[in-house]
Parts: sequence; structure tokens; C-alpha cells
Amino acid sequence: MTMNDLFDRFIQSKENRLAATTLQRYEGLLRLYLRPAFGKRKVASVKAVDILAAYAQWSKRSVSPRTVRHAAELLRNVLRRAVKWEIILRSPGASLDADDLPKVLKPESTVLTELEVHQLLREARNPTHRCTARHYLTASSTFYPAVAFALYTGARLGEIMAMRWLDIDFPQRVVTISRSLSDTKRAGTIYKRPKNDRVRTVCVAAPLLAILQSHKAVQAAEKIAMGPAYHDEDLIFAKLDGTAIPPWLFSSAFRNFMKRSGVRRVRFHDLRDTHASLLAKAGVPIEVISKRLGHSDISITYDRYITVYRDRDAEAAEAFAKIVA
Repeated sequence: MTMNDLFDRFIQSKENRLAATTLQRYEGLLRLYLRPAFGKRKVASVKAVDILAAYAQWSKRSVSPRTVRHAAELLRNVLRRAVKWEIILRSPGASLDADDLPKVLKPESTVLTELEVHQLLREARNPTHRCTARHYLTASSTFYPAVAFALYTGARLGEIMAMRWLDIDFPQRVVTISRSLSDTKRAGTIYKRPKNDRVRTVCVAAPLLAILQSHKAVQAAEKIAMGPAYHDEDLIFAKLDGTAIPPWLFSSAFRNFMKRSGVRRVRFHDLRDTHASLLAKAGVPIEVISKRLGHSDISITYDRYITVYRDRDAEAAEAFAKIVA
């Protein structure tokens, strides 16, 4: 059996078990890295030294360390499956560990200040005449409420684009985040469970509820204007015809919006980090922030926002020093 045969068999075994986005990522890694490096080799002929040589070759091609690690992990998974299927007795990747891979530097998150958040919301609420005339997504009734929702809740983009009106309890001031929208070339737009399979209920403040109620009234008017052409999927943040907005499309619109706005440029995901960082700065307990973000472990929250907590720890040290002085 060749490695290409093994790769095909591995993908077939995963088709009904993994999300479409994960399968697409696997196929991309196979096409760009694993098949060119190992595809024509016999499975039994692949040695640890060959895998190390592939790591080095990818790095020479300026492939990012993170991508090299993803490709390496996929290769290890495939080879472990080959052992399980009794194609080989032992995986050549079993003797390799993280030290054999390039070091991945943690990407620095950019968070906005309180003043910048106010400015960003103001810019999003008032689209330019040019954007309105050209019917850009940034001038749609959906854009500003979605940006506000991200800042007020820390939800992920896919989660926001999947939100329905039935997910909001206005009297109790809570929203339930129970699914996420993903888009792939292979399977189109699909809904799935949130990351880490963690459905969560998040309390929301009155200002966000007011924004959403206003948006609901505007959306109702748009629905009447569209008539039979409106596809009612109960989505809060939808296109003019009621259908879902692919996350990549909203992300692209937000990127263009940031170029035109006077606010320091950030990614849409940085709004999630901004939410968490400002909460931490305000003294909200880390376990509360972790629950709002839907992290699988509180250590993830602490590790990502350690700088903020270090600042507060310094304040605590100074406060104690004043007490005992």
C-alpha cells in the first residue's frame, strides 16, 4: 500500500465523523504537504528520518511553524491508524515529539481600549454614504448589531452568525449560544455545535438588548418589503433575504470596514479578546470570563489574558503593602 492509498482510506474513515471544515483542512494539508512528500512511498518504507527531512523541507519553503505542526500531527494520526489497521507494526512517528518540530510563537492579540470600543461602535452605527449607496454589507441593518453583539458577549463569529431570535430571552436578559455557522467549499454553509461542544447561556446588558430589539423591528420591516422572496430562518444576523451570512463574508466586510474607519485596525476575533480583556481589567473573576467565552478549561483563559491579570496582581501587591505599612 502506498501512502496515497493510506491517506485516501484515512479520509474515507473520517468523512462521517468529522465536521466539514475539519475535513477540508485535512485535505488541504494532504494536498499541499503530505502527498507531495510521502504520497508515492510504500507505507512500510517511511522512516522517522524521512519525516524529519519533510519537516526541514517545509520550513525551508517558509511554511509557517504552526502549519508544519498541523501537517505533522495529521501525519502522526494517519500512521497511528495504519498501526490499528495492522498495515504496519509500529508508527515511524512514534519516536518523534514536539522538540523535533519548529517552535510556534503565540500570536499577539490586539485589544481595544474603552475609548476605542466607543469609537468603533459609533463608526459601525453610522455607515458612510458611499457604503450605503453601494449596498455594502457594512451598511446593512445587520452589521452594527452583530459588531455590538461580539463586543458585549465575546462570542465567536460563527456563533454570532448562527444566532436565532429564539435563542434570546429578553425578559431574563440572557442569550443561549447553542450552535455555530461554518462555511466550506466542500459542503457549503452548515450549522454545527459550538467549539468544544459547549452550549452556554450568557447574560447580556440592557444596552445590547435595546440594540437587538431595534434591529428586530427593522428586520421585520425588511421581511414585509421582501415578501415571498424572504427566507425566514429566524436568524438575527442575516442577509436582506433572510439567509445566512457566511462567516468569511462578514469577516471580509469587517476588515474593509476597519480600513475605512478611524479606529486602530483589529481582526473581528479581536473583539472577543477585547471583551475578555476589559472584563479582566474591571476585576471580573477569571472563572466568569472563561464561562462567557466557552473555554474548555479555565487555564486557557488565564494563559491568553495573563498580561491583564499580571497587572491586577501587581495592584494587589501594592494594596497589601499599603494595608500593612
